[in-house]
Amino acid sequence: MKNEVEVLLVASEAYPYVKSGGMGDVVGALFKYLPRYGLKAKLFLPGYPSVLDNCSFTGQRELSFLFGNTQEKALFLELRNGNQELVVVCHDHFFRREKIYDYPDDVERFIFFSRAVFEYLVRWQENSFVLHCHDWQSALLCAYIDRYWPSYRPNPRRTIFTVHNLAYQGIARGELFRLVNLPGQFFTHEYLEFYGNINLMKAGLLFSHCITTVSPTYAREIRSPEFGEGLDGLIRALARKKPLVGIVNGIDTEVYDPATDPLLAQNYTFDTLDHKMRNKEALLQRFFSPEKLELSWPLVAFVSRLVRQKGIELLLERAEEVFSLPISWFFLGTGESGYEKALREMSKRYSRVAVELRFDEDLAHLVYGAADLLLLPSLFEPCGISQLISMRYGALPIVRRVGGLVDTVIDYPFHPRLSNGFHFENFSAGELLYALKRAIRVYTQDQPLWKAMVRNAMGSDFSWERSVEKYLEVYRGDF
Repeated sequence: MKNEVEVLLVASEAYPYVKSGGMGDVVGALFKYLPRYGLKAKLFLPGYPSVLDNCSFTGQRELSFLFGNTQEKALFLELRNGNQELVVVCHDHFFRREKIYDYPDDVERFIFFSRAVFEYLVRWQENSFVLHCHDWQSALLCAYIDRYWPSYRPNPRRTIFTVHNLAYQGIARGELFRLVNLPGQFFTHEYLEFYGNINLMKAGLLFSHCITTVSPTYAREIRSPEFGEGLDGLIRALARKKPLVGIVNGIDTEVYDPATDPLLAQNYTFDTLDHKMRNKEALLQRFFSPEKLELSWPLVAFVSRLVRQKGIELLLERAEEVFSLPISWFFLGTGESGYEKALREMSKRYSRVAVELRFDEDLAHLVYGAADLLLLPSLFEPCGISQLISMRYGALPIVRRVGGLVDTVIDYPFHPRLSNGFHFENFSAGELLYALKRAIRVYTQDQPLWKAMVRNAMGSDFSWERSVEKYLEVYRGDF
């Protein structure tokens, strides 16, 4: 790929500007690493307060366009740094809000976002480019590029659409199609209509040159009724016409490094693994009463959103058996109120269960450094970042065999010393309980095997360099 070609990343979040989940990590990493490969990278984000308040912009542009039947104005703030450029789409009503998602008008907000980015590109994008859109929030841009891109501008080399989580598709009542400004025939089941509603995810799937997902297994799973979320038939048909590629997420090994992480109580490597215990001690002292400290027991962490996808119900289904095991538990995350309430109750009922109902990136680092095990019993998991970080910090993951968890966590039954974690197969509280007991048994009764697995985990290469090289192949059209 020639250097003059820009990669345009369009997403609703990107670390470190704004992040709620794994998509933020992926987009932020691509924006960070692509210039290291000699490419220009331009990132488009909505103008959330957290972005506006933490960046010193050096340029701005403004334009108006037809949005439904009314004229709307968008302000674009720009920040250029070498081969990187950040462009923030500002609109006070749509984006100056406390949260980034979970509003009744989310679909309207991101229709506006996609349309505003398109209008910006038509007017001011001079270089040839590869367009890379992420999830439903920017999916409409793929349709606009396909249908309305003017002949007097350099054509995009390729349009890439990444599915981070098919469970979230940008579905809303059909009357909102009036805001899309596409011809009426696009509101049919062949295009954006979905059981009488509008489905923005379909625009990215239909109007891209290549679809990617965040793990190879998830790329296969979404073609099935079990994981296809109602779109499996469409995805199977599209996979016969264009590439559908799974690329495992990475982690920023400069940020997540137990040897240098300033957020740990004590840094360590595999060769100084005894220092990891000081992090465990620090966490237990901070969140458990002194008489309940038990350093010899394994500490199991759950660092995730508290939603059904993450399998929290499996723990609650057989809570008495699970929380009576010789384990200390630490939960960090927020989510559905029912799960939050249930975990609060568990922390009151069981003395070795600590729960922090918040999103706290700094605390998460200490939790990974302290934990012996990380639990991810997901109903489905496109990729997952937590298990990659936990292995980097020497905490072995216990995972269900789905999605990216299969692609990253190895539980080799014929030679356990080649493993770096523990699997269970079915979405079953009984199978999860068995996996927990197996992990406890290795931890307490077979330290040579435990240390071999920890060495494998800490030595696994989940750096973004490997993932970015796969994306470069997609940008070049090698798939």
